Amino acid sequence: MLVCLLHAGVVDELLSEAMAPVLRDLGSAGIAAPRIEDRDWTDSPESVSAMLWSPDGSGTGVYVARSAPEFERVAMIADQVQVWAIEELWGQAPTNWPPCPYHPDSHPMKVSTRAAVAVWTCPADETSIAPIGAL
Repeated sequence: MLVCLLHAGVVDELLSEAMAPVLRDLGSAGIAAPRIEDRDWTDSPESVSAMLWSPDGSGTGVYVARSAPEFERVAMIADQVQVWAIEELWGQAPTNWPPCPYHPDSHPMKVSTRAAVAVWTCPADETSIAPIGAL
């Protein structure tokens, strides 16, 4: 089944479901979501992929493994969207998205999985901060 994600075009349901919580976290920080375009750039039946397009026309490919459990797909996409967001913010705003609440001027949180949940953690002490999608 295919679904529409943010009016950006038709995106595979697995990818759309994995990306939704990450895009909620972007939005909660006031960061505009990229234009998302269905694009099978991996050319692999084991993965589903898309392109994230910035307003300046630059693009980044993202993908998830079809066989991965949902929480791992969310974590995979969160890692990739975080890289896109940091590059997008470069020169315009702080690039530590999402900022670690314990060290907000130091580093962004990192993606981890805990008890079958994709979570944002502090990279300094591995403390779980919030499930991805709940910022």
